[in-house]
Amino acid sequence: MREARGIVVTGLGAPARIEPILVDDPGSGEVLVRMVANGVCHSDLWSIQHGNWGSPFPMLLGHEGAGVVEMVGADVTHVAPGDPVLLAWAVPCGTCTACRRGRPRRCAHWWDQPPRMHTQDGSRLTGTLSIGSLATHTVVHAAQVFAVPEGLDLVRACLLGCGASTGIGAAVNTAPVQPGDTVAVIGLGGIGLSALLGAKLAGAERVIAIDRIAAKLDIARAVGATDVIDAGVDDAVAAVRALVEGVDVAFEATGQALVVSQAVAMLARAGTAVAIGVPTPDSTVTLDWGEATSGAGYPAKITLKVTDGGDPLPEDFTTWLQAAADGRLDLGALITAVAPFTDDALAEAFRAMLAGEVIRTVISFD
Repeated sequence: MREARGIVVTGLGAPARIEPILVDDPGSGEVLVRMVANGVCHSDLWSIQHGNWGSPFPMLLGHEGAGVVEMVGADVTHVAPGDPVLLAWAVPCGTCTACRRGRPRRCAHWWDQPPRMHTQDGSRLTGTLSIGSLATHTVVHAAQVFAVPEGLDLVRACLLGCGASTGIGAAVNTAPVQPGDTVAVIGLGGIGLSALLGAKLAGAERVIAIDRIAAKLDIARAVGATDVIDAGVDDAVAAVRALVEGVDVAFEATGQALVVSQAVAMLARAGTAVAIGVPTPDSTVTLDWGEATSGAGYPAKITLKVTDGGDPLPEDFTTWLQAAADGRLDLGALITAVAPFTDDALAEAFRAMLAGEVIRTVISFD
């Protein structure tokens, strides 16, 4: 057992604060990681406000992390102490119904956090999305650990733990975008810009980026958007249809139910809308459906999909890490700020995220 520090949330809506924690050695099939970098994701805030994704409190915050292996349990052979690694929550669990039926991209991600982290009074800590990476150390299942290629900075690599892999995976797995497609992305936070990167990686010919914040539209242009729309000035659906008859794929990356309806409304016939953002629990989506309203069901014949972390397989993380190392994925464009591991820095990261002032803040532990 070792002493460490982590951001602990004791209950629904409780403050997120750095506290001393205790971390056990890893068990069989587990890995102890010293954290180096962790992206502050909207899902962290969601889990504080709405519950720890079905897991109990107290919660060890964080799920978008990268670090260095300190110790491995029995039967772990793909990483070793000293290896730089990515931690990823959206890995097929192998135990849910979809996995047992041979459909791992439909995985429900039934991971239980290894019982290795505790508060000072002995209460078990469960990590956000089974990770808990806003801490100096964490223990995770070995299947959630991926070696980072030489030359890839962990500050950049950590984004593939959630935001970047969710957006990229939504484009290349969930949709999937095909070469030559015309694509729209609504909402240009870390996930939306990652969906843009994924669409370009998949061969999209035209990518229309939509947001209300000019700085985010500028970043979208820089990473490959062919057109941008300021949704604070123009109606997004009308503006898209002024550019093209309709798009092949539209991504909603805001978590707002209304935006799902907008994504559907800007599709070409037989197009696909992909909802990426995490909605509030009471969300309801309403769609025009019939011919009198140019409805989604008839005549539009659309497909509406919901992604779960980008629906990745383990090999996807390896591929995307290598693409980032090779420069084919510009993860650096998604990082607005690198901040220290302090309570004040986390509070500021959440404030700036909600204000739309940042794409991603990355907490650095070194």
